[in-house]
Amino acid sequence: MVYVFRDRAICLVNLVVGMSFISVGPATFHLYGFLIGLGVLAAAEVAERVRRKLAAKDKEWREVSVWDSLIWVVAGGLIGARLYHVIDWWDYYWLHPGEIIMLWRGGLGIFGGILGGVIGLWIYSRSKKKLLMMLDLAGLGLPLGQAIGRWGNYFNQELYGLPFDSAQGEPPFWAIYIKPENRLLSVIDFERFHPLFLYESLWMIITFIIIIKIIKNNKLKIGSGMVFATYLGFYGFGRFFLEWLRIEAWLINGVNVAQAISLGLILSALGFIMWRK
Repeated sequence: MVYVFRDRAICLVNLVVGMSFISVGPATFHLYGFLIGLGVLAAAEVAERVRRKLAAKDKEWREVSVWDSLIWVVAGGLIGARLYHVIDWWDYYWLHPGEIIMLWRGGLGIFGGILGGVIGLWIYSRSKKKLLMMLDLAGLGLPLGQAIGRWGNYFNQELYGLPFDSAQGEPPFWAIYIKPENRLLSVIDFERFHPLFLYESLWMIITFIIIIKIIKNNKLKIGSGMVFATYLGFYGFGRFFLEWLRIEAWLINGVNVAQAISLGLILSALGFIMWRK
């Protein structure tokens, strides 16, 4: 049964992947979708390996499966991520409604994806205890998955930050070149920019390593929700500061929405961890 759900989950991920541009034998893939799909599968594999180790000692972990839940997580995550992006860019999409479903062109908001994925896990789990167990497994795999998936933004030439002004000197070697057709109008005259996708990818790798080390030192109990809370806190912390490098942040009444959400995640994570301890 597990392998049946695993195959179905992989097929669902392939729906995200199968959107052209790179050829592998008879198949073609869009690199944006390919890397997001690869990130999803890497995150799921890490989480499932940990679950199997826990299941060898505790029979409660045998009642859940990462691969069984992946269909719900991916479906909920995609819907939530796309909705977040569409709401953010509503001034554009209400004029171009046909482009809302064009996922291969980019435009997925991670905050919406997290919320959608949590809803998917809630539907799968059907109990508070199982939900906390699955969330902690997600908190283990998500940092790695995000670190991989963010490179899809590189190939789509999106998620770039403030420009480097060549008049002030040679840009650093890590500055990314953005084609004129992919530049926002406000920075159309600049060529090289901060690679926000790279900064977030590196931060997620650091987060992944830290969470693994904390767990190995027995400072976090998997299944209590604290691992997922730790992930949310770390991601919120990094995202809060990266928002300062955004060119056109989503603002409501002068408040940066992503920074407000990030701050909320940090405070919620700290409060939950202190409460559980």
